[in-house]
Amino acid sequence: MPRALITLLLCIALVGTNGMILSPVLTDIAQQFGVSASVTGRAIAAYGFGTMFTALWLGRSLDNFGVARALRFALVVAGLSQIGSAFSQGWIMLVGFQFVAGMGAGIALPAIYSITGAISPKGHESRYMARVLLGWSVSLVAAVPLGAAISEVVGWRVMLVLTGSLCVALVPLVFTLPAFTVPARTTPKMARFRPLALPGGAALYAICLLFMISFYGLYAYIGDYARQAFSLGSTAAGLIALVYGLGFGLATFFAPLIDKLGRQTALRLGLLLAAGLLACLSLPSTFVALLPLVFFWGWVNHFILNMIVVGLNALAPANRGAVLGLYSATTYLGASIGAILLGLLYEQYGFIGPTFAAAGLHLFAILVTLIKRP
Repeated sequence: MPRALITLLLCIALVGTNGMILSPVLTDIAQQFGVSASVTGRAIAAYGFGTMFTALWLGRSLDNFGVARALRFALVVAGLSQIGSAFSQGWIMLVGFQFVAGMGAGIALPAIYSITGAISPKGHESRYMARVLLGWSVSLVAAVPLGAAISEVVGWRVMLVLTGSLCVALVPLVFTLPAFTVPARTTPKMARFRPLALPGGAALYAICLLFMISFYGLYAYIGDYARQAFSLGSTAAGLIALVYGLGFGLATFFAPLIDKLGRQTALRLGLLLAAGLLACLSLPSTFVALLPLVFFWGWVNHFILNMIVVGLNALAPANRGAVLGLYSATTYLGASIGAILLGLLYEQYGFIGPTFAAAGLHLFAILVTLIKRP
């Protein structure tokens, strides 16, 4: 794998870890602050709102500011905010730091995706994007489970200091990225919501929003559910992220299936399969029985995410910053809605509530693909 892709993969991994590390330790944080898991889950929602805010506000400016420079700045902001989260004295303070950390992610993610699109050889965009998306697998397979284990030994505060420090330490690697150019812009800087008016844009963003509400809403609480239902510690709950990440990563080897099936067919099949898996997540009576479902959840989600990002990258190659900035805003709007809305369902109905709601969102996304071709 080219060194530039490895660097971008690691950036995704560290940013992804910052956004996902709270789930397996949510129970511990809630107990220390004397609140419920759904209240602590608002910190996850705050991270999402912060990401959405900067992605929407600054995404279209990345092309002029320089995406590599923006990525370096974002890694510092996200890392220092995560370190600040470790010193929170209550859930409100944690929410504030997570909002700022999310702001850093809102700059970093569109920058990473834009750089990937710029350095990808023509005709190999899906393959290059799939390799960079492996960074999410690295965070889930290695960083999040390791962070959960560290938290169980030395506490969640030390764990947050370590993850934030690693994020800042990644900045020198970004300086080693090769020079690249984006297609010359033939039109003025794209307005923030202009990507919605591009052919297929509205459908892609709608599918993205539904998908992200489902994923982040379930991911936020599946760790607490498993710990309560099966009497687990944070290390065991971290295995959920590991198994999900394995499925997500191994799906990379099946990426050529997208080209054979066609993006439209593969997207619909992926959403349908994911809906069935999500509806079954609350059914296993043992933790061991839950893990295969989580594995295939990660496997199929890789295909869905790949098809969404590749489709968006193709909307306006000369304005990828604006397109992918709105994508990140949509992603983390979904994360925030999911953490809040599915958290309320979790508190009211147990884990079966958010699993069925998530499955329904996937079916609605399929309906969107049938009504308006993305």
